[in-house]
Amino acid sequence: MAMSVAMEAGLPPAAGAPAAETTRWREYWQQGNTPWNLGRPAPALAATLRRWPVLGRCLVPGCGHGHEASLLQDLGWDVVGLDCTPEALAAAQQRDPRPSWCRGDILNPPPGWCGSFDLVVEHTCFCALPPRCRDAYGQAVGRLLRPGGHLLGLFWCHPRSGGPPFGAAPWQLETCFAAARLRLVSLAPARQSVAARRGDEWLGHWWR
Repeated sequence: MAMSVAMEAGLPPAAGAPAAETTRWREYWQQGNTPWNLGRPAPALAATLRRWPVLGRCLVPGCGHGHEASLLQDLGWDVVGLDCTPEALAAAQQRDPRPSWCRGDILNPPPGWCGSFDLVVEHTCFCALPPRCRDAYGQAVGRLLRPGGHLLGLFWCHPRSGGPPFGAAPWQLETCFAAARLRLVSLAPARQSVAARRGDEWLGHWWR
């Protein structure tokens, strides 16, 4: 299914993804080194999404094992899970074949996807990108959302140097998505983080 979606979108596998970054993430998956995987949707996102009205089409960039995508599918969304690594998509599709799994680069989405999503759900994609890529990420999300669409994200806001996960100050999130002409609805520390991430996660909501 992942390949058929990529072909339909006119997107060659992993188009536009920086080669070194893609190679690094493929190595993590090949080694089974995926500590970001909680084995379930992130609690703060799950609690919010279960209260969210179903609007239509949703994108989960950097979907990894796809737990958030599966939850969204359960809730009635038309879901696309996007990742640059075939190993991630193979694991996601084996676990749950229902969402559309697509291999590609969030920084260079297919032109046909522009303005086609009602919701983008962010979890561990923004923090996996080198900070120099954040503006491009914000611009890509802004282009992908329909007018009136929403970005809901769980972000790492830790003060530690290095990464991944690369931390971001809340004001940097505000600046990034304001530049993409997204309107901030709310941004606050997550109340339902797992113990190992408590104090590091912020839940943000933007509207286009």
